[in-house]
Amino acid sequence: MNSQCFTKYPKKQGNIDIFPQIQDGHSISIVIIGDPDGLRYLSSLFLNLADYDQEVSQAPSGSREHIHLHVGSQLGNHSCEVEVCRADAKGTQELPEFML
Repeated sequence: MNSQCFTKYPKKQGNIDIFPQIQDGHSISIVIIGDPDGLRYLSSLFLNLADYDQEVSQAPSGSREHIHLHVGSQLGNHSCEVEVCRADAKGTQELPEFML
């Protein structure tokens, strides 16, 4: 993995889409749908982010590691762009106030 930020994605496998279900102009739920390999791939992305050692990154103390999942790269064409963020801050392990 890069020592500056989490950039190494596991090799994409299977099919995975993440998108909002919208009714009457309001987002009412998020749908994650995938074949078994796609769900394993999504799981591996989450595990890599969870296991990433934020302390080796050159990001400032208090920052939170995150990944962006892009349509056509990590996600299928029916998806929307998705950001997954670690809640614990580098150097302090503090959680965002809304999580306390």
